[in-house]
Amino acid sequence: MKREKKDYYEILGVPRNATQEEIKRAYKRLVKEWHPDRHPENRKEAEQRFKEIQEAYEVLSDPQKRAMYDRFGYVGEQPVYQETESGGFFDDIFREFENIFNRDIFDVFFGERPHQEERREYTRRGEDIRYEIEVTLSDLINGAEMPVEYERYETCPRCGGTGVEPDTGYVNCLSCGGTGRIREERRSFFGYFVSERTCERCGGTGKIPREYCHECGGSGRVLRKVRRTVKIPPNAEDGTQLRITGSGNAGYYGGPYGDLIIIVRVKPDPRFKKSGSDLVYDVTIDYLQAILGATVEVPLPEGGTTMLKIPPGTQPETVFRLKGKGLPNRYGRRGDLIVNLHVEIPKSLSREERKVLEELAKKRGVTIG
Repeated sequence: MKREKKDYYEILGVPRNATQEEIKRAYKRLVKEWHPDRHPENRKEAEQRFKEIQEAYEVLSDPQKRAMYDRFGYVGEQPVYQETESGGFFDDIFREFENIFNRDIFDVFFGERPHQEERREYTRRGEDIRYEIEVTLSDLINGAEMPVEYERYETCPRCGGTGVEPDTGYVNCLSCGGTGRIREERRSFFGYFVSERTCERCGGTGKIPREYCHECGGSGRVLRKVRRTVKIPPNAEDGTQLRITGSGNAGYYGGPYGDLIIIVRVKPDPRFKKSGSDLVYDVTIDYLQAILGATVEVPLPEGGTTMLKIPPGTQPETVFRLKGKGLPNRYGRRGDLIVNLHVEIPKSLSREERKVLEELAKKRGVTIG
């Protein structure tokens, strides 16, 4: 017999492009409306309707199950194809190969592999959350505590993460009858074959909630905004990832929390160029300062400045190295601040300046003009 397909969207009374929030609202309204205790005069019909609502929500509230349903029209057990007398010899063979390759050939002929787990865990770990945070060079040198704000799923306070409406409990799974296993008999070109597999609906437990939690819709978790402080270590570099255990999303059905992964992004400082743990700073002085000597102010990455003495007669493109004024490396030692000295030669001179330089050139025996 060909299995009857159910329109889960019609059961919940929502369009096919409904959002998860619309599906959740429709579910909450319908489970209250069709709860069997509210229909004592027609309890069997209410129970059947109630089960259909639960089944529809179970599929449409899960993105993976919903995607499979939208594509194939079913979730879990594969559709049973109706045999026809007109199929013929080759149609039977092609249909059998289609059934085989939709499942592992070992499973079709012999059941699930012996080394596979008898049942999968009902709980599942929550997802990790990735969060980028921007820091300055000063933060990298001194260390910093940065406030972060993000949304994460937390364990539902109403059901404690079980996904079950309090005081309702569990019932036998409708798909496997409480056994946790799905038994299939297939007639093929080669004969009859029997296979068993874990029930996808209950995950092999044999039980499903009698009624899903009205707060979280059965997922066992709710979305909350979280504020916390993250400590940035002094030796962090651009792209460094900091893992904060248990600060990600709550697990499914009481599973453990995922982690919060902080990705450090270093805000560029236009004054400096980064070269490993060294910083490069360019300073330009007048040619007279290079000739006569001078003291120039150099900014520091952690804030403030230091004074750099330029000796008389310093040549253009001279490099000065200020030890320990750069960024911390992985071992905590600071690199250097490298100062590249550029000398500016004036393109034009006043009459007085030119006269002085000409007299100086004559005394030094320098040919000009």
